[in-house]
Amino acid sequence: MLQNLRFDINPHVVKQLGEELVTDEITALMELVKNAYDADATYVSVEIDTTNKYSNPSLFYPDHKGYILVEDDGDGMDLQVIRNAWLIISTSSKRNLKLLKAKTAKGRAPLGEKGLGRLSTQRLAKCCEIFTARENKNQIHIAFNWEDFEKNIKLSEIPIDYKELDSKRKGTTLILSNIKDAEVWKGKNLETFKGQISQMISPYQDNKPFEVFLKVNGESIDLLEENVALRDIALSCFSFHLKNDLLFITGKIRPEKLIGQRKDEYFQFIEPDRGRKFQDFLQLKKNDFNLQRMEEGSFFLSFSKQFELHSDLSKLEITDGGIAHPGNFTGEIHEFSFDRWVNSEEKFQSAFSSFSNYREFAEQQIGIKIYRNGFAVKPFGLDGNDWLRLREAQTTGTSYYYLRPSNVIGYIAIDEYENGNLKDKTDREGLVSNPYSRNFESMAFFIRDECNRFLNFVRRNYNEFILEHSTKNRKIQTISQSFNALQQPIDKAKLVKDNAKVAKVSIATTRKEIQQEANRIKRSPLFSNETEKKYAEYFAKMSLQLENAEISLNEILPIIEQVEVLDEAITVLKSKIEILDEQLNNFSELAGLGLTAETVSHEFKNISDQLAEKSSFYSKKLENNTLSNSDMYVFFEYITSTIKGLRVQLKHLDPALKYVRDKKENFLVSSFFKSQEDFFQNRFERQNIEFDLIITDDFEVEMNRGVFTQVTDNIILNSEYWLNDRKRNEPEFKPQISIVIQKPWVDIFDNGFGVSKNVQESLFEPFVTLKPKSTGRGLGLFIVQQLLDSIGCTISLAPDLNENKRRYKFTINLSNVIKK
Repeated sequence: MLQNLRFDINPHVVKQLGEELVTDEITALMELVKNAYDADATYVSVEIDTTNKYSNPSLFYPDHKGYILVEDDGDGMDLQVIRNAWLIISTSSKRNLKLLKAKTAKGRAPLGEKGLGRLSTQRLAKCCEIFTARENKNQIHIAFNWEDFEKNIKLSEIPIDYKELDSKRKGTTLILSNIKDAEVWKGKNLETFKGQISQMISPYQDNKPFEVFLKVNGESIDLLEENVALRDIALSCFSFHLKNDLLFITGKIRPEKLIGQRKDEYFQFIEPDRGRKFQDFLQLKKNDFNLQRMEEGSFFLSFSKQFELHSDLSKLEITDGGIAHPGNFTGEIHEFSFDRWVNSEEKFQSAFSSFSNYREFAEQQIGIKIYRNGFAVKPFGLDGNDWLRLREAQTTGTSYYYLRPSNVIGYIAIDEYENGNLKDKTDREGLVSNPYSRNFESMAFFIRDECNRFLNFVRRNYNEFILEHSTKNRKIQTISQSFNALQQPIDKAKLVKDNAKVAKVSIATTRKEIQQEANRIKRSPLFSNETEKKYAEYFAKMSLQLENAEISLNEILPIIEQVEVLDEAITVLKSKIEILDEQLNNFSELAGLGLTAETVSHEFKNISDQLAEKSSFYSKKLENNTLSNSDMYVFFEYITSTIKGLRVQLKHLDPALKYVRDKKENFLVSSFFKSQEDFFQNRFERQNIEFDLIITDDFEVEMNRGVFTQVTDNIILNSEYWLNDRKRNEPEFKPQISIVIQKPWVDIFDNGFGVSKNVQESLFEPFVTLKPKSTGRGLGLFIVQQLLDSIGCTISLAPDLNENKRRYKFTINLSNVIKK
């Protein structure tokens, strides 16, 4: 019997494994820098030289071209660690630390796990030499050549050079010689590398892991200093942090952010007082941003908001009965402009010497990164990766004011232990998809939307401010005034035209008579006295002036005739504007109908799916000859009830259709809601939502039933959404929607969390919502307000507070449509 049978491996497999796990030079270098961090180093120094030799008499491979030096003052390694850990592929002493959630002596969470550091060296150079020493121990020097891994030998037969040196310097120095691809570190590639390396290692002092010194072909790269200078030129800055169940978002903007594509208005209305009047204007506007003036520095306006995860952010995934919390994190977003006029030349000169240098450096930093303990998680925000989908805003007309992927730099800082459920993929290219990472992404999208909502709030009010101030000193301020101002000269033109024609004939006749008299005097000079000769000169001048007047009238008359044609143009424009006005009035009704139709179509799908399921069930019975008469009776009864259900849905939609939308009728408010019970009954029963109608003081109204249907639908469906969201988080929660009728009011409310304080003041504005973009557009309550306004009624958020100290009750005032 054969003894001691065992597996071995060809060393080429190790090289192949390294090439697959370490995809590029930047990733390889980052793994070596992370190793220094894990070793509790206070610094790591990286020096790349593509042409020269590294001078050290102890080198085993002194004859080389180009080298990469990675040096740190960390814990170093002894011979036992080298033999039992470093030289055994895929062995990692850090893995056990991570499993136990233990930290290093300096309190760091190890970043390495898969033993990629040693494999990374083969991506960078052919030869690897290591000088390493523990505290007060001799230095160990080992070296090997990656080309030996191509030989047809066993892995254990790869030659490794070894010696001990009489040096007590703690730390590790790697010399990677005979650089494999020197072009990566030269010319334009060098500029690309500088940009990439400054993205991969956090340039933000607050989350910088430790000191990183970089030198490439003699040129030092200072990541921190240049990044600070860049942020000083930002137009808007946002910071945020998640702490347990609370998400905090703050932001500030400079006046220059308002320039946009309208420079003249900015320099006329904002620049003279640095936006003070605009600040006053904003203070009068209802908002939920907690706006604050900024009197010092280059920023002029700030906001701050606070959100509760369980009640303000919807659609977060649940694990173990609670929100899959990704762990606390912090972050910043800084927005820039590449338009020269936005920033003064002095700012560019002091920070970057020139505008072109500023732009070149800024473009290398573009993107919102995720830094884990100070190291970038690929591919987030790198090489144009728009993981926050900022580009989506560029499809809108207001995209200049929104955050854009090509104009922002920023980061989200996470921690190896605090955010332990946000795991890197095996190839270090993204996060493993799980409920925690998906919730992390949802929170990031929410932060993005809140930043954009603030910018949009400023933009809309800036437009109003400009309109108000640019028309304040004008005589014409409304459309009707514009039409009146145009109509008056047209009416006058009609009168002037007739007078001008009479004047033209009169001037021609008078000029002819004067000319004849002047000619008579000229023909008889001997019989003319001095007085007549003098008059002859006057006659000649008068004739010339009258001739000029006649020419002017000939030029004026066609213009007057053109002005008359304006009357027809105004008639056309007026009718067009009236049509447009009517279309705008219809917009709210049609939009409301669309939202109602969405709900009805969803119910149609549920009904059709259930019918298809029943049909399939009984078809199989028929095929198996097991279909009984009682089965057929049950199936036909189900079809009958399904048809009835479809009719209920159509009946609910019918009053809002165009052919009956303008019809007014008298009805009791209570009877209206009772008639809606059939529509909502199936929905609410399926979702275990209790519906409670309380009639305190019933009353009759005269209005269009379809309009009231759309109004109540939007409010009730909004309640339904937030109740279901709460029920996902709290399975024992019993949702309830209540309607109270008390003349002349109708109150609609639910027992959910209530309206977030972050939107309560602007709830009826368009595009205000805390729902994810894929779920809500923020138009429902705006449409409700517009529909009620069209019939002289109002809706408001009552001041009553629920158990969560939030306002929750929508109050509709129907005074204007009460039946007299």
